[in-house]
Amino acid sequence: MPLIDRLKYGAAGLGMAMLSSHAMAADESHFLIDTTGDLATLCGANPEDPNYSAAIHMCQGYIIGIAHFHHALAAELKEDVYCLPEGDARPSRNQATAMFVEWAGSNPDSAGTEALDGVLSWAAAAFPCK
Repeated sequence: MPLIDRLKYGAAGLGMAMLSSHAMAADESHFLIDTTGDLATLCGANPEDPNYSAAIHMCQGYIIGIAHFHHALAAELKEDVYCLPEGDARPSRNQATAMFVEWAGSNPDSAGTEALDGVLSWAAAAFPCK
């Protein structure tokens, strides 16, 4: 089974309860993060949106949580879905968030997929392992 599938099933098996598109108003339903579209809406919230601060923090926290989970499971399985660059080439949280929103906008078919799948698909495309 590919690591991306193992990560997805591993998260469910560990009992991780992950809550779930461009510059859209982030309403209460998006904070459930059921889909990649929900996450992209939070990540791409307009700074003028009254929910902006909560949306961007939820977005970045969700993505960082997936990154930590990926790192731990990939180390155990000795297989990565994606490989972040080192040093100055490594994106900041804000850069990574913008990259994810751009990817989501360029891949509208991903909007209805599970957010975990969307983040891992974006990361694998953006940061392939060599």
